[in-house]
Amino acid sequence: MLKKFTFVALMGALVSASFGAGVANAATDRNGSCESGEFCLYYNSDNEGSVSDFAGSVADYGDSQPSCYDFKSAGNGQGVCVKNNAASVWNRSTKAVTVFYNSNYGGAKQTFAAGAKGDLKADLKNENASHRIGDAGGDPDPSPGVYPAPETNPHPEATSRAPQATKRTQFIDDQIASKTGEKQCWVGDYRSYESATSNHNTGNALDCTISNAIGTYPTATQKAQGWKLAYWLQKHASKLDVRYVIWQGKIWSVARASEGWRTYNGGSGVTNGHYDHVHVSVQNPHGD
Repeated sequence: MLKKFTFVALMGALVSASFGAGVANAATDRNGSCESGEFCLYYNSDNEGSVSDFAGSVADYGDSQPSCYDFKSAGNGQGVCVKNNAASVWNRSTKAVTVFYNSNYGGAKQTFAAGAKGDLKADLKNENASHRIGDAGGDPDPSPGVYPAPETNPHPEATSRAPQATKRTQFIDDQIASKTGEKQCWVGDYRSYESATSNHNTGNALDCTISNAIGTYPTATQKAQGWKLAYWLQKHASKLDVRYVIWQGKIWSVARASEGWRTYNGGSGVTNGHYDHVHVSVQNPHGD
């Protein structure tokens, strides 16, 4: 009876394994097939040409065969090293993935949300050196929610003297209040310790208090609230004539938009690091 039981159990296991193998296979890293759960680079634009598939992050694709990561599948580019030769991607992983210009996750970058596919932008097309899965491009919250779109700012560049806002800045203040509900935004007093042409002193900047008071860190809810405002300002920068935004030790600017949210090096602490308020700089005829 023991032998019979063992034989039957063995046959059952083999049958189960046989049928199970045909149901669904887990993603196989580096087999040249872009499968669910993987991040894939393509040799050509529009997800064409040979594909190179990855299950994890890669800090440096390598420069030459036989050690480099290469394009695996049949098609244009097969066997070519991935580094500085990819034109499009498909992110089939469940996390955001950021592609970088430099090795070790540095330089210009482009982030693809989970499930997204598309071409690499001009400064990364055929200029890719690394990618990191689970990287949202430095943005602490990739899904903070949205507010209604603002109206287009009709006012030209101008200057005033703090605490008076220019018409252009006042328009942004009014749009923030009406579209987002944030009503604690101020130009602030004239700052004698700053240049007379600074954005605040010329009425071309706003500080929007998010925490309970200046000098205190925000709660988790307030922090999310601040990011929601910051992302709204970023998204509609061209309509509002916003030049840059600072929040939670991060800065985003029109001039370096391709780099996403960068570390802000203009100060530390609760207020100087902009942890208690969102700073909004407006296009200023004096520059920054």
